[in-house]
Amino acid sequence: MKKFFMIYASIFALIWTGYGLFAVITGKPSANLILGYGIAFSIVIFAASWFSYWLMGHYKRVDKMAKEVLTKK
Repeated sequence: MKKFFMIYASIFALIWTGYGLFAVITGKPSANLILGYGIAFSIVIFAASWFSYWLMGHYKRVDKMAKEVLTKK
């Protein structure tokens, strides 16, 4: 699952950052702003992917502990 999250995040980060760089190179209006948003978006999507992977790992651990507690009688 982590591989999927990272590939998904990488593709979107590449698109946004690439578009920002293209805007800067071609001299589009507000090109630096577009590049800044692209970089910020990349950071946020990587952080969200890492956090969701971390959270799912903890959910699995808590579920395992709960199952052990509930099956003990």
